[in-house]
Amino acid sequence: MALDTTDTTDATDTTRLGLLRAAFSSITREMATDLRRAAFSSIVREARDYSVALTDARGEVIDQAECIPIMTAGISYAIRGLAGAVDLTTLTEDDALLMNDPFSGGQHLQDIYLFTPVFADGELIAFAASVAHHVDIGGGSPGLNATATEIYQEGLRLPLSRFSVSRDWGPGGFVQEIIRANVRVPELVIGDLNAQFAANRTATTRLLEATRRFGTADCLAAMDALKDYAERRTRAALSRIPDGVYESVQTLDGSAWDSGSVEVRVRITLEGDRVHLDFTGTGDQITGNVNCPFASTVSAAVSAIRCLLDEPDLPFNEGCNRPVTVHAPYGSILNPRPPAAVRSRLTPASRVFNAVIQALGAQVPERAAATGFDTTTAVTVSHLDRSDSSYQVVLEILGGGWGGCDAHDGADALDNPVSNCANAPVEALESDYSHFQIVEYALHEGSGGTGKQRGGLGIRRTYQALADDVDIAGYADRHHEGAPGLHGAGPGGTGAFTVTRTDGSVEQLPVVFHQKLHRGDRITVVTGGGGGVGDPARRHPDAVAADTRDELSRP
Repeated sequence: MALDTTDTTDATDTTRLGLLRAAFSSITREMATDLRRAAFSSIVREARDYSVALTDARGEVIDQAECIPIMTAGISYAIRGLAGAVDLTTLTEDDALLMNDPFSGGQHLQDIYLFTPVFADGELIAFAASVAHHVDIGGGSPGLNATATEIYQEGLRLPLSRFSVSRDWGPGGFVQEIIRANVRVPELVIGDLNAQFAANRTATTRLLEATRRFGTADCLAAMDALKDYAERRTRAALSRIPDGVYESVQTLDGSAWDSGSVEVRVRITLEGDRVHLDFTGTGDQITGNVNCPFASTVSAAVSAIRCLLDEPDLPFNEGCNRPVTVHAPYGSILNPRPPAAVRSRLTPASRVFNAVIQALGAQVPERAAATGFDTTTAVTVSHLDRSDSSYQVVLEILGGGWGGCDAHDGADALDNPVSNCANAPVEALESDYSHFQIVEYALHEGSGGTGKQRGGLGIRRTYQALADDVDIAGYADRHHEGAPGLHGAGPGGTGAFTVTRTDGSVEQLPVVFHQKLHRGDRITVVTGGGGGVGDPARRHPDAVAADTRDELSRP
């Protein structure tokens, strides 16, 4: 789409603004590539649980790579308190900022944000931003403390803080050594943080190249113009959706904390080119770790709205967020009071996404789909070798089936839309770790909801312990009710956690669990499928035959 440069500065005509937009996008794409290639842990290197962005000097996102929506949409929240925490006029090229505090704009403690300032001719012009999910951040259990009831049990908490890279980072540096001393696998955590530094350095190098090519003044003008451009296109797309008040209620499983089904309620008010999302009526925060920080709530809501807009190639920057306001009651599961535990915040965040899609999707049916499994199933498999005090910690993010739509079946075995992680290859995991092996990795047959277009299938993955005292923990949702179908279609199948002991005993685990495996024991992780679309009787005979041939149908 050609750029509409209405109201932009003279320095950024259509052609020049297009070139600068491409330059900023290429910077963030290269950042993403470099971070992945330099990463140490499988969760970053293979599952790709990270995001990167370029912001202006105020911390407003200019461009971000297409990585993890729950992270990227929240980068501006993570850096929002910067001006209050730091005197920007005193920043230097040697400074950096780290943060992971969920109650100050962060997500959960495992997601560590790194911001580094970019200077051109002595002037602060931008920040390079990166965030990665770190495989361990301390706390009561390796990788994931499933029984946490407060954030202090979940790991090391870092407020948005400034430090000197030359003094405080590197062997013996205070910041690096504090982190090293509080995590179980420091070589992975410090290695991944160094990968974030590398990605940020790439941003600095490439942005300074752009200032030399286009001029600093034009680069700065383009940053503002591109945000305004994204805002205009977002408002135009919103104005094409009928005005009205739209509501939806989704539920998540709180039975592990005696909370039954917890409701996520949204009331969406769309007026012209503005939209307000009110989550009043959503359930209160709970004692377990499934609370969702407000930044994650906003990220999920904004991601859902962007999915429903009919603007192709919409830029990923702060301008998209200007027409959107979000309210979630303080003390609710979507805006918890500290010191709430928040490790499993993707479960309620996913229901936020579902609620917005369901409420607004009926107004733009050509862009809507049935509900998918839309649940991040996270599992840690860890082991402490007491002979040399060494830990192995692996975190798995497993996807399920997406919902079908009018045009085609739902996709199989994909992480939910607000997470977007990849399933790590079996070969990579078994090369890196010696305390388990994967003995089964398959599609979950029959888990896609029936319909004219069926839902996507989930997966089944079985881990076998190769040592005693292997620590396992995990969380998920939709183990009791599958994702609903649309227009008369069937729901998706449910997920499950099942432990099989060497003595033949079998135990079904709750949606949040912590257990031990001994040598030969197995845990099977099953994810559910997506809902179907339309009357199953109208499914094309060739598609029915293919499902049967490929053993994808329900028995």
